[in-house]
Amino acid sequence: MWEFPGGKVENGESPRAALAREILEELNCHVSVGEEVTSTTHEYEFAVVSLTTYYCELTEGSPELSEHEALVWLLPEDFNSVEWAPADIPALELIQHKYVSP
Repeated sequence: MWEFPGGKVENGESPRAALAREILEELNCHVSVGEEVTSTTHEYEFAVVSLTTYYCELTEGSPELSEHEALVWLLPEDFNSVEWAPADIPALELIQHKYVSP
């Protein structure tokens, strides 16, 4: 399943700083972290996952694989072309509602 990039917030770190750091570590590029899309909690069989999703702008570099099996860059109207992890779906729906014409 597909997920937005991200990771855990470290002690003393803001969620926005954590996301910028995680994207640099995982995808070797820099982003400007903007407005919050939503915060969600999803209960999987193995754990309860809490996610906060933000809009980001690529400011330097291009995403490169370093820790993941695959990478895809999708427009909101193409989000349904891949299978998403359930925890990401509420944010996807909000983004699509904002950017995809009915």
